[in-house]
Amino acid sequence: MTEQVVRFVGVPERIELDDGIVIRRYVAADVPTIVAVVNASLDHLRPWMPWAQNPVTDETQGAWFRETDPQWDDGTNFVYGIFSAEGRLLGGTGFHVRNGPGVLEIGYWLATDAVGHGVATRTSAALTEAARAVPGVTRVQIHCDEGNHRSGAIPQRLGYTLARVEPREPQAPGETGRHQIWTFDV
Repeated sequence: MTEQVVRFVGVPERIELDDGIVIRRYVAADVPTIVAVVNASLDHLRPWMPWAQNPVTDETQGAWFRETDPQWDDGTNFVYGIFSAEGRLLGGTGFHVRNGPGVLEIGYWLATDAVGHGVATRTSAALTEAARAVPGVTRVQIHCDEGNHRSGAIPQRLGYTLARVEPREPQAPGETGRHQIWTFDV
């Protein structure tokens, strides 16, 4: 049996928030900035992000960009940078297409100095709203480890429902092995 590839069209490449924050599709020129921000935030990211266990380089992030950028055009993965009104990279976010037909999953990470200012909540709210306009989307999900209380508070604030908690082998040092799946029906 062949697995059906889920694709979406109509995902916006740029979303502007009222406070000047811009959520936009990454471009190749962003790679050095991503490297600098991720490496400066490793201690903060390491407990929850499997990809943040070691410093990143221009080469590794360049390879990541060359892999993920065409996925946007294919409709199978959509990664964004979160930028301040002044153009400073605050973190990353995106819609992941890995949970079946009709479902977009929001993921996010923030630079250490962007935490605690509502950036991830406002970004996730904007992505949730944007997902409502994407043809074929019926549900938005946010996944996080049960121990990541800051991340788990975001879907709660936005009116998501905790659909289930699944056992999952920890992939980062702070993870408990209890994976929360939050859902929002659009």
